[in-house]
Amino acid sequence: MDRKKAIALSFSVPVAWGFSYPLMKIGMDSMNATSIVALRCIIAFAACLLLFHKHAVRINRDLMVRAAIIGAIMATEITCMCLGSSLTSASTAGFLQSLTVVIVPFANAALLRRAPERKVLIGTAIVTCGMLLLSGADFTSLNPGAIIMLLSAFIYAGHIIIAKRFVEEVDPLALGVWQLGFGGLFSGIAAFTFGGFTLPSTPSEIVVIVALALVCSAYGFITQTLVQPHVPAETTGFAFSLEPVCSAVFSFFLVGEVLSSIAFFGAALILTGVMVATVELPRLRAHGHAHMAGAPEHVS
Repeated sequence: MDRKKAIALSFSVPVAWGFSYPLMKIGMDSMNATSIVALRCIIAFAACLLLFHKHAVRINRDLMVRAAIIGAIMATEITCMCLGSSLTSASTAGFLQSLTVVIVPFANAALLRRAPERKVLIGTAIVTCGMLLLSGADFTSLNPGAIIMLLSAFIYAGHIIIAKRFVEEVDPLALGVWQLGFGGLFSGIAAFTFGGFTLPSTPSEIVVIVALALVCSAYGFITQTLVQPHVPAETTGFAFSLEPVCSAVFSFFLVGEVLSSIAFFGAALILTGVMVATVELPRLRAHGHAHMAGAPEHVS
């Protein structure tokens, strides 16, 4: 896949996932978190199995082990997101989940034993300020929901980094499909074990689950898995800083939440930070000497 196309697709994923926040808020009114995660993963797995069966049937031990690992991580992260969102304010939940953007570059740099690029550090600072303004959150005290969302952010960062490694070792498309299958399996077991499996009981709840499955899980996780061999983990992390912006837009139309003027300024800062961290600037040459306007990003 062309790298520019991969980067463009990676930025479409947080748009799909931003759609999930208001949908989960609606779904959590009458369903438990593990049931929501199980249903969305199972439906997404079935759809992807039909669409990509030629890849999905090429299974082997290495593929299934890796799919089980990231499937378990994915299911845990989404379950934490559902629980945290229901136990704390939307602004606090959005900011804490988006801390993944800050965690990924530094965790990846620590694993690779290298310092983050300067543009990544600058972008991180700008994005962090933007997310704080966007959320308007008060962190003087952390309630259980906020703690769960913080845990979710760290799990999410781990998923990005581990999946980045796995997609370079096995078929990315098959990995993405079976990740959803294992996510549905593990979430279903958890639902039956701890809270009882609940099903949607109204047309609106059915629409919510199907949308979560097809848009947020099937498209989101499959696309993320496909582009990761061609996109650095830092770029993936920064792409997801757009998630709270997209969530704010969808929340306005679906559940009537309105951003304040300061929050709009925060959204603009987030977009600026993403551009600073990910855009490659051209080399400039003058008088026979090469002057770099910005360090290009290399795929690791």
